[in-house]
Amino acid sequence: MSPTSPRPRKRATTTGAAAGRAASKVRGTRLSVESVVEGIEPEDLGELYRFWAGSTSGKRPADDVLRKKVREWMSDPEVVDARLSKLGRRLATIMDAILGAPRYELAMSQIVANKQLAYLSNYDLEASLAVLCRQGLIAPSTSKEMQRYGQEGYAVPVDLGDAILRKRRANRRGVFDVFALRGHLDRLYTDPARSSRTPPSRVRELYKMYSNEAASVARIERLPEGLRELVGKAILQFGGILPKGLFERMDTELPHWNGRRWGKILEESLIGTVERLDLTRYGIQHNDETLLVFNEVALAWLKRVAVPGDPDRPHDEAGLGVDLVSNISRFIAYIMENNVRFTVRGEIFKTTEKRILQELIPNPGRELERSEVLDFIYRFCRHEGFIETTGKRTFALTTRGREWEPKSLEEKQRALLEYALEEREVGGEYFHQARMRRIYLRLLKRVEPDVWYDLMYLPFLTRNTYLSNADDLAVEDYFTARAGDGGTSTPMEDLQRLAWNLVGWVRKRLYLLGIVDLGYDTSGRPVAVRLTRIGAKLLGMTDPGAEDGPVLGNLVVTPDFEVVMFPTGDDAELIHDLDRFCTREKVGHLIHFRITEKAVQRALAEGMFQSRILATLERNSRTPVPQNVIYSIRDWSRAAGLMVMDKSRVLRCENADVMKRFIQDPGTRPYIAKQVDESSVQLKKNHTPKRLRSLLRDLEYLVETAE
Repeated sequence: MSPTSPRPRKRATTTGAAAGRAASKVRGTRLSVESVVEGIEPEDLGELYRFWAGSTSGKRPADDVLRKKVREWMSDPEVVDARLSKLGRRLATIMDAILGAPRYELAMSQIVANKQLAYLSNYDLEASLAVLCRQGLIAPSTSKEMQRYGQEGYAVPVDLGDAILRKRRANRRGVFDVFALRGHLDRLYTDPARSSRTPPSRVRELYKMYSNEAASVARIERLPEGLRELVGKAILQFGGILPKGLFERMDTELPHWNGRRWGKILEESLIGTVERLDLTRYGIQHNDETLLVFNEVALAWLKRVAVPGDPDRPHDEAGLGVDLVSNISRFIAYIMENNVRFTVRGEIFKTTEKRILQELIPNPGRELERSEVLDFIYRFCRHEGFIETTGKRTFALTTRGREWEPKSLEEKQRALLEYALEEREVGGEYFHQARMRRIYLRLLKRVEPDVWYDLMYLPFLTRNTYLSNADDLAVEDYFTARAGDGGTSTPMEDLQRLAWNLVGWVRKRLYLLGIVDLGYDTSGRPVAVRLTRIGAKLLGMTDPGAEDGPVLGNLVVTPDFEVVMFPTGDDAELIHDLDRFCTREKVGHLIHFRITEKAVQRALAEGMFQSRILATLERNSRTPVPQNVIYSIRDWSRAAGLMVMDKSRVLRCENADVMKRFIQDPGTRPYIAKQVDESSVQLKKNHTPKRLRSLLRDLEYLVETAE
C-alpha cells in the first residue's frame, strides 16, 4: 500500500472522532479509562477485546459486558504491564513519548517532531496512533490546554497513565519503596494521581514523625487483634517479611490468608503492605504474595523485645577472646620449629595436623571443632603469605610471617576481620553475604557492648537493609550479567536463608575472632549475642569502661612460675601477651598461666623482646615478681641465643656458641665492622638499628634493640 493511501488516515480520524464524541460531554477535563472505553466504536470492540484479553480465540461477550470487562483489565496494573510488554517497538515508543509529557498528552506537532519517531513516515505514524486508539491506550486530547491553543493532540487516560508510571517506578526503584517507610512515603506523596504535591521538606518531617520508635510501636499496638499478633510474629520470627507459603505452615488463630484486607490496613497505618514480591531478578529465591513490615517499623518493634537482659539472661554463655590470635602465634611457631610437610594437594598431613592441634588452646567452644580452627588459621596464613612452600615439599616462614608477631593486637584483629569479611568458605551466595557482613558490622556498632541481644535481631535488620538498598548495590545488574555470561542465575537462597547464613558467619567467624560472645538456652541452642569490649574497640567504638580500669595490677606471679590473672573485662592485650610466653592451663573465674622455657623461647623467636616479657609481668603484677622467675627468663633467653644491639650498633651476646657462629656466618659478614671482644661486635652503620635487626632476624638470629 502506498504511504499516501488515505485509508489509514481515515481510520485514525474516525477512531479519534468517536473518542472525541464520547469525551465531548466533559470538554476541558482529563481523559479517564471509562470515557475512553465508552468512546470506542462498536466495530472496533473486537480488536479492543482481543488485545486486553490477551487471546485471539474465545467467544466475544455482549458489548456492555465487554466494555465492563475491559475497564477491569485496564484497572489491573499486572494486566496493563503485561499488555504493554507485548507492544512492538513503534507503538511502545509512542506510548513512552506521551507518558513522559506533562499530563500525559502531546500535541500532534510534538509527536511528529519527536526524535525517537523521526524514522516513521506520516502514514506509519498515523496508522500507529490509530492502533493505540483502537486498543484504548490513547485518545484525542480533551484538555483545556489543547483547546486554548487550538491544537490537535493525543493523551493517555490519567488513571491508566498513573497506574503505568507507578508500576514502572516500582520496577525502576526496585524494592526500596516496598521495604522502607521512607520509600513508601516518597512514592505516596509524589504520586501524580494526587491533586496537590507535598514538598520534600514536609515529606522529611512526616518521615521523622512516623519512623519514631514510640510512634511505630503505637501504630502496631492499634492494629486489629488478629492482625496485630500476626505482625508481631512476622517481625520476631521472620524479620518482618512473611510469605504466604510460610503463613500457611504457621500456628496462628487467623483462619486464612487475607492479603487484600491486611495490605489496606497496613498501608493506611503506615506499618507495611501486602503484595506479590518477585525477587528472582535479585538472585533471591522468592516469588510469592508477601506481608511486609517496613524496615523502620520492624526495627522499632525489635528494639522493644530483642534485648534479653535480666531476667532473660542466657542460661549459658561462651566467648573466645583473643584465643584465635594466640593460636596463630602457636601455628607460626610450630612452622618455624618443625619441617611441616604437605600433600600433593597442598594440604597438611593428618598426622602433622594432630601434632599441631596439641599446641593450640584446647577450648574452641561449642561452635567449632579444633580442626576447623586450624583450617581457618592455615587458610589465613596462606592467603596473607605468612608461609610458603619449599622444593622439599615443606612450609617455610616468609618475611611477612616474621612481621606478623611484632604487630599490635588491634592490627592483627583487623587483618583477621578483613579476611573473614571476604571469606567464601562459610556458606551462602557469596555476592549477598559479602555485602550483608559489612552491613551487619555497621549495625553492630549501634548496640551496647556487654549487653545481650536476641541472636536474630541484627541479622534480620541486616537482611532488610540489604534488600532496601539492593538497587543502589547493583544486585540485579550483577545477576543479569552473570546469566548473560553463560553462568547460572538460578537463585539458591530464599529470604530466610539470607539471614540464617549470616547468623552462621557470626557464629563461626565473629565469635572465633572474639568480637562477639554467644548465649545459649537450657537446651544448648544459641539464642543471644553480645558485643565484646574487644569488638567495640575494633569497630572504633568508645569503650565505656576504659577509664575505670583497676588501680592494682590484675596478675599474681608465684615462685613456681604460675601466673594467676583476675579478669577485669578489658584484658585482651594482656591475655595476648601472656599467651605468647606462657602456656594457658585453666580458664574460669580466674585464668591460670604457666611460664615455661619453651614458651619464652618461642616468644623470642616470634619477635617478642625479653624486655617486654619482663615489663608485662612487672607492670601488671599486684606483688613484686619473684626474683627466680626474672632470673630464669633471662637465663632461658641467653640459652636461646638472645643478642642485644645498642644505639651505637654494638651487638652483644652472652652465648659464646651463638656469637662464634654469628662471626663465622657468611650472611652476617657484610654487616660486621669489627669484633670488639669475645661477646660483642661492632656493626656497620649503613643501616638503621631497626633495619639491621630485621635483616639479622631474617638470618635466624634473635636480635633486639636496647632501650
